[in-house]
Amino acid sequence: KWNTAETDVLRVIKQDASFCKENAKSMMLVDDPEIGKSYSVKWLRANMDNCFVIDCSQSKTKRAFIKAFARALGLDDHGRYDDIKANIKYYLNNVAYKPLVVLDEAGDLEYNAFLDLKEFWNATDGTCGWYMMGADGLRAKIERGIEARKVGYRELFSRYSSRYGKIVPSKTEQRVHFYRKLIADVLAVNVSNKNMIPKIVAECMKTDAMGKMGGLRRAESLVILYEEQQRKLSETRQMELV
Repeated sequence: KWNTAETDVLRVIKQDASFCKENAKSMMLVDDPEIGKSYSVKWLRANMDNCFVIDCSQSKTKRAFIKAFARALGLDDHGRYDDIKANIKYYLNNVAYKPLVVLDEAGDLEYNAFLDLKEFWNATDGTCGWYMMGADGLRAKIERGIEARKVGYRELFSRYSSRYGKIVPSKTEQRVHFYRKLIADVLAVNVSNKNMIPKIVAECMKTDAMGKMGGLRRAESLVILYEEQQRKLSETRQMELV
Protein backbone atom coordinates (compact mmCIF):
# COMPACT_ATOMS: atom_id res chain seq x y z
CA LYS A 1 0.00 0.00 0.00
CA TRP A 2 1.42 3.36 -1.08
CA ASN A 3 0.49 6.13 1.35
CA THR A 4 -0.41 9.58 0.02
CA ALA A 5 2.14 12.32 0.60
CA GLU A 6 1.18 15.99 0.31
CA THR A 7 3.75 16.71 -2.39
CA ASP A 8 4.07 19.93 -4.35
CA VAL A 9 2.70 18.04 -7.36
CA LEU A 10 -0.43 16.88 -5.55
CA ARG A 11 -0.96 20.33 -4.07
CA VAL A 12 -0.79 22.09 -7.46
CA ILE A 13 -3.01 19.51 -9.17
CA LYS A 14 -5.61 19.81 -6.40
CA GLN A 15 -5.59 23.60 -6.77
CA ASP A 16 -5.90 23.44 -10.56
CA ALA A 17 -8.67 20.85 -10.42
CA SER A 18 -10.62 22.79 -7.80
CA PHE A 19 -10.39 25.97 -9.88
CA CYS A 20 -11.64 24.20 -13.01
CA LYS A 21 -14.45 22.48 -11.14
CA GLU A 22 -15.75 25.51 -9.25
CA ASN A 23 -15.56 27.88 -12.22
CA ALA A 24 -16.30 25.50 -15.12
CA LYS A 25 -12.93 26.31 -16.69
CA SER A 26 -10.30 24.28 -18.50
CA MET A 27 -6.59 23.83 -17.88
CA MET A 28 -3.80 21.68 -19.27
CA LEU A 29 -0.84 20.24 -17.37
CA VAL A 30 2.10 19.00 -19.43
CA ASP A 31 5.01 17.86 -17.30
CA ASP A 32 7.68 15.24 -16.64
CA PRO A 33 6.76 11.58 -16.14
CA GLU A 34 7.27 9.93 -12.74
CA ILE A 35 6.30 12.92 -10.63
CA GLY A 36 2.97 11.54 -9.40
CA LYS A 37 0.51 13.02 -11.92
CA SER A 38 -1.51 9.85 -12.38
CA TYR A 39 -1.41 9.11 -8.64
CA SER A 40 -2.79 12.62 -8.03
CA VAL A 41 -5.57 11.89 -10.53
CA LYS A 42 -6.54 8.83 -8.50
CA TRP A 43 -6.64 11.04 -5.41
CA LEU A 44 -8.98 13.46 -7.18
CA ARG A 45 -11.32 10.66 -8.23
CA ALA A 46 -11.47 9.29 -4.70
CA ASN A 47 -11.83 12.60 -2.86
CA MET A 48 -13.60 15.09 -5.13
CA ASP A 49 -17.35 14.93 -5.79
CA ASN A 50 -18.40 14.55 -9.41
CA CYS A 51 -14.83 14.16 -10.62
CA PHE A 52 -14.80 11.84 -13.63
CA VAL A 53 -11.47 10.43 -14.79
CA ILE A 54 -10.68 8.94 -18.18
CA ASP A 55 -7.40 7.12 -18.72
CA CYS A 56 -6.83 7.95 -22.38
CA SER A 57 -3.98 5.46 -22.64
CA GLN A 58 -6.61 2.72 -22.31
CA SER A 59 -9.12 4.33 -24.70
CA LYS A 60 -7.19 5.77 -27.63
CA THR A 61 -9.68 5.40 -30.47
CA LYS A 62 -12.78 7.50 -31.02
CA ARG A 63 -15.29 4.83 -30.04
CA ALA A 64 -13.20 3.45 -27.16
CA PHE A 65 -12.90 6.96 -25.74
CA ILE A 66 -16.64 7.61 -25.89
CA LYS A 67 -17.41 4.28 -24.21
CA ALA A 68 -14.81 4.95 -21.49
CA PHE A 69 -16.28 8.43 -20.99
CA ALA A 70 -19.77 6.99 -20.52
CA ARG A 71 -18.51 4.37 -18.04
CA ALA A 72 -16.67 7.03 -16.05
CA LEU A 73 -19.98 8.86 -15.60
CA GLY A 74 -21.80 5.65 -14.71
CA LEU A 75 -23.78 5.66 -17.96
CA ASP A 76 -24.59 2.83 -20.36
CA ASP A 77 -21.79 2.48 -22.92
CA HIS A 78 -23.84 0.39 -25.36
CA GLY A 79 -25.85 1.64 -28.28
CA ARG A 80 -25.36 4.09 -31.12
CA TYR A 81 -22.30 6.29 -31.01
CA ASP A 82 -24.29 9.54 -31.29
CA ASP A 83 -26.72 8.42 -28.59
CA ILE A 84 -23.88 7.75 -26.15
CA LYS A 85 -22.46 11.21 -26.84
CA ALA A 86 -25.85 12.82 -26.34
CA ASN A 87 -26.28 11.04 -23.00
CA ILE A 88 -22.85 12.24 -21.84
CA LYS A 89 -23.66 15.85 -22.72
CA TYR A 90 -27.05 15.68 -21.00
CA TYR A 91 -25.52 14.20 -17.85
CA LEU A 92 -22.78 16.83 -17.60
CA ASN A 93 -25.20 19.70 -18.27
CA ASN A 94 -28.25 18.61 -16.31
CA VAL A 95 -27.45 15.89 -13.77
CA ALA A 96 -23.98 16.25 -12.25
CA TYR A 97 -23.42 19.25 -9.96
CA LYS A 98 -20.25 21.14 -10.90
CA PRO A 99 -18.70 18.21 -12.78
CA LEU A 100 -15.00 17.96 -13.52
CA VAL A 101 -13.66 15.74 -16.30
CA VAL A 102 -9.98 14.77 -15.96
CA LEU A 103 -8.27 13.47 -19.09
CA ASP A 104 -5.18 11.57 -17.99
CA GLU A 105 -2.52 10.62 -20.59
CA ALA A 106 -4.42 12.74 -23.12
CA GLY A 107 -1.50 12.64 -25.56
CA ASP A 108 -2.39 9.02 -26.35
CA LEU A 109 -5.71 9.92 -27.98
CA GLU A 110 -5.97 9.42 -31.72
CA TYR A 111 -6.88 12.40 -33.90
CA ASN A 112 -10.60 11.63 -34.25
CA ALA A 113 -10.95 11.08 -30.50
CA PHE A 114 -9.07 14.32 -29.88
CA LEU A 115 -11.57 16.21 -32.05
CA ASP A 116 -14.43 14.97 -29.88
CA LEU A 117 -12.94 16.91 -26.96
CA LYS A 118 -13.74 20.21 -28.70
CA GLU A 119 -17.31 19.06 -29.30
CA PHE A 120 -17.80 18.14 -25.64
CA TRP A 121 -16.20 21.39 -24.47
CA ASN A 122 -18.54 23.43 -26.68
CA ALA A 123 -21.55 21.45 -25.48
CA THR A 124 -20.73 21.98 -21.78
CA ASP A 125 -19.30 25.50 -21.86
CA GLY A 126 -20.05 27.20 -18.54
CA THR A 127 -21.27 23.96 -16.95
CA CYS A 128 -18.34 21.54 -16.77
CA GLY A 129 -14.69 21.87 -15.75
CA TRP A 130 -11.99 20.15 -17.78
CA TYR A 131 -8.44 19.21 -16.78
CA MET A 132 -6.15 17.69 -19.41
CA MET A 133 -2.90 16.01 -18.34
CA GLY A 134 0.05 14.45 -20.10
CA ALA A 135 3.78 14.50 -20.72
CA ASP A 136 5.88 15.62 -23.68
CA GLY A 137 3.78 13.55 -26.08
CA LEU A 138 0.73 15.73 -25.43
CA ARG A 139 2.64 18.93 -26.12
CA ALA A 140 4.17 17.44 -29.30
CA LYS A 141 0.74 16.27 -30.55
CA ILE A 142 -0.84 19.70 -30.12
CA GLU A 143 2.11 21.62 -31.57
CA ARG A 144 2.34 19.33 -34.59
CA GLY A 145 -1.40 19.65 -35.17
CA ILE A 146 -1.29 23.45 -34.96
CA GLU A 147 1.77 23.66 -37.21
CA ALA A 148 0.14 21.40 -39.79
CA ARG A 149 -3.09 23.42 -39.51
CA LYS A 150 -5.10 20.31 -38.74
CA VAL A 151 -8.71 21.00 -37.90
CA GLY A 152 -9.43 21.33 -34.19
CA TYR A 153 -6.01 21.64 -32.61
CA ARG A 154 -5.71 25.43 -32.40
CA GLU A 155 -9.32 25.75 -31.24
CA LEU A 156 -8.86 23.08 -28.57
CA PHE A 157 -5.60 24.65 -27.36
CA SER A 158 -7.43 27.97 -27.03
CA ARG A 159 -10.19 26.36 -24.99
CA TYR A 160 -7.58 25.02 -22.56
CA SER A 161 -6.24 28.51 -21.78
CA SER A 162 -3.65 28.51 -24.62
CA ARG A 163 -0.88 27.46 -22.28
CA TYR A 164 0.86 24.36 -20.97
CA GLY A 165 0.88 24.26 -17.19
CA LYS A 166 4.06 22.93 -15.62
CA ILE A 167 5.19 22.15 -12.08
CA VAL A 168 8.80 20.94 -12.44
CA PRO A 169 11.26 23.86 -12.72
CA SER A 170 13.27 24.20 -15.91
CA LYS A 171 16.55 25.45 -14.43
CA THR A 172 18.91 22.65 -13.43
CA GLU A 173 19.60 23.69 -9.84
CA GLN A 174 15.93 24.25 -9.04
CA ARG A 175 15.01 21.07 -10.85
CA VAL A 176 17.41 18.98 -8.75
CA HIS A 177 16.04 20.53 -5.55
CA PHE A 178 12.47 19.84 -6.69
CA TYR A 179 13.16 16.15 -7.33
CA ARG A 180 15.03 15.68 -4.05
CA LYS A 181 12.15 17.17 -2.10
CA LEU A 182 9.48 15.29 -4.09
CA ILE A 183 11.08 11.88 -3.57
CA ALA A 184 11.92 12.55 0.09
CA ASP A 185 8.35 13.71 0.81
CA VAL A 186 6.89 10.50 -0.65
CA LEU A 187 9.40 8.23 1.09
CA ALA A 188 8.81 9.94 4.44
CA VAL A 189 5.29 8.46 4.64
CA ASN A 190 6.07 5.13 2.98
CA VAL A 191 9.35 3.88 4.45
CA SER A 192 9.52 2.50 7.97
CA ASN A 193 13.31 2.67 8.15
CA LYS A 194 14.01 6.38 7.73
CA ASN A 195 17.73 5.71 7.36
CA MET A 196 16.96 4.33 3.90
CA ILE A 197 15.60 7.64 2.62
CA PRO A 198 18.89 9.48 1.86
CA LYS A 199 20.25 6.41 0.10
CA ILE A 200 17.17 6.00 -2.10
CA VAL A 201 17.05 9.71 -2.91
CA ALA A 202 20.72 9.63 -3.91
CA GLU A 203 20.12 6.64 -6.19
CA CYS A 204 17.17 8.36 -7.85
CA MET A 205 19.17 11.54 -8.46
CA LYS A 206 21.71 9.71 -10.59
CA THR A 207 21.27 10.58 -14.26
CA ASP A 208 21.04 8.12 -17.13
CA ALA A 209 22.70 8.33 -20.55
CA MET A 210 20.13 10.94 -21.59
CA GLY A 211 20.85 13.05 -18.51
CA LYS A 212 17.49 12.27 -16.90
CA MET A 213 17.02 11.61 -13.20
CA GLY A 214 14.88 8.84 -11.75
CA GLY A 215 11.45 9.69 -10.44
CA LEU A 216 8.86 8.16 -8.16
CA ARG A 217 8.60 4.85 -10.03
CA ARG A 218 12.33 4.37 -9.56
CA ALA A 219 11.96 5.27 -5.88
CA GLU A 220 9.14 2.75 -5.43
CA SER A 221 11.23 -0.01 -7.03
CA LEU A 222 14.16 0.80 -4.74
CA VAL A 223 11.93 0.74 -1.67
CA ILE A 224 10.75 -2.76 -2.59
CA LEU A 225 14.32 -3.87 -3.32
CA TYR A 226 15.81 -2.52 -0.10
CA GLU A 227 13.00 -3.80 2.10
CA GLU A 228 13.39 -7.24 0.54
CA GLN A 229 17.11 -7.10 1.31
CA GLN A 230 16.36 -6.10 4.90
CA ARG A 231 13.86 -8.93 5.25
CA LYS A 232 16.35 -11.53 3.99
CA LEU A 233 19.07 -10.14 6.26
CA SER A 234 16.74 -10.35 9.24
CA GLU A 235 15.82 -13.96 8.40
CA THR A 236 19.50 -14.89 8.08
CA ARG A 237 20.30 -13.42 11.47
CA GLN A 238 17.42 -15.29 13.08
CA MET A 239 18.63 -18.55 11.58
CA GLU A 240 22.15 -17.90 12.89
CA LEU A 241 20.76 -17.31 16.36
CA VAL A 242 18.91 -20.62 16.22
